[in-house]
Amino acid sequence: MSDDLISEGADDMQDAGSIDPNSDSAEGAGATDQVIEQGDAVSASIAADQGPSRGTLRDVADSLGISSAVALRALRDQTDIRPRLRERVHEAAERLNFPLEELADETSHRGVVAVLVNTMRNTWISDLVRAIRIELTATGRSAIVVPTRRRVPEYPIAADTDAIRSLVDLGVDGFLMVSDLHDVDSVIEATADRPFVGIGCSRSFVGRFDTVRIDDEVGQGLLVDHLVSLGHTEIAHVGGVGSTVARERADAFQLAMERHGLADHARIEPGDFTEQVGQTAGSMLLRGSQVPTAVTCANDVTALGVLAAARDAGYEVPTQLAVAGYGNTSLSSSGVTQVTSVDPNSDRLGALAAQLLVDRVSGHEQEARDVAVAPSLVARQSTAAGPRAESKRRTRVHVD
Repeated sequence: MSDDLISEGADDMQDAGSIDPNSDSAEGAGATDQVIEQGDAVSASIAADQGPSRGTLRDVADSLGISSAVALRALRDQTDIRPRLRERVHEAAERLNFPLEELADETSHRGVVAVLVNTMRNTWISDLVRAIRIELTATGRSAIVVPTRRRVPEYPIAADTDAIRSLVDLGVDGFLMVSDLHDVDSVIEATADRPFVGIGCSRSFVGRFDTVRIDDEVGQGLLVDHLVSLGHTEIAHVGGVGSTVARERADAFQLAMERHGLADHARIEPGDFTEQVGQTAGSMLLRGSQVPTAVTCANDVTALGVLAAARDAGYEVPTQLAVAGYGNTSLSSSGVTQVTSVDPNSDRLGALAAQLLVDRVSGHEQEARDVAVAPSLVARQSTAAGPRAESKRRTRVHVD
């Protein structure tokens, strides 16, 4: 087993008080019930996704309260794992429809998968790559991350197809595309019919190749529901430009506002996924004639820009302005920012995409599959208060 998987699996280990499914004590008997409850919860989570129902290595581990590394060693029947735990892990894997047929032994090496990204700066990508690597390791494969944007003046948004062709020549098994790459048609052509799966991409690619997407209608709905429950009605969204995914999230925000009868109160301030543009958009919102009491953003980086704009304009967060992001990255959970965000379930996104790619590498030839993974809401300090009574419909007064 690779050292990466051991260290990453250790990071996933539960608290010291985790359930020991092998215990024969009275406490262990009670623990059995809790293990079953966790299994039911994981099964329900899988069922919530729109698409093929299958479990990942992380799902198997979570169902028993163990780490991914321990689950993998149990599935491989390693002798350092006690027999009863090995049995429980195999049972959980079968129950959750984990693809045991692709499981490789500890020393197997079947190939390399290329993960194509637009940028290395997005912390959400690191979460995905971690999940991809863990799942691929279970099949005896490894992953390399490849930035694809050509960084030369005459090709400001073109894809580096030369690098992709070089990967084909080196014999990579297939490609995983994170989000919507620039010039996707050229990218796909350069992959020379190697298996190709999109992760976190837009709905526009459904049917062209296997896709594992975030259910953004659910995600934006969770944000708007949360803010409305706090009393907010004047809610704006920063996003909608820069990619199809951004436009889809803006549309999902609009639909959520319409569902609450607040279509006339919804405002979309154009912004992409960068902090700089987020700050500019936030400044425009706060300098307008009608200032919102809450702002949702296309991602966590944009939310940081809106927070900076609020600070510069003298608005207190959350008492004068609630701000929410999207992605639940480390940026949102730091002790400094504490931003409410939508958790896209990156572990499941990455693991399922890896599974679908392995299917294709192994000869799966059915029609393109699509899975929309259900996100969840993580509420933090940035939305911990509703609007002040005098702020429910704020207007900015201009004094000559």
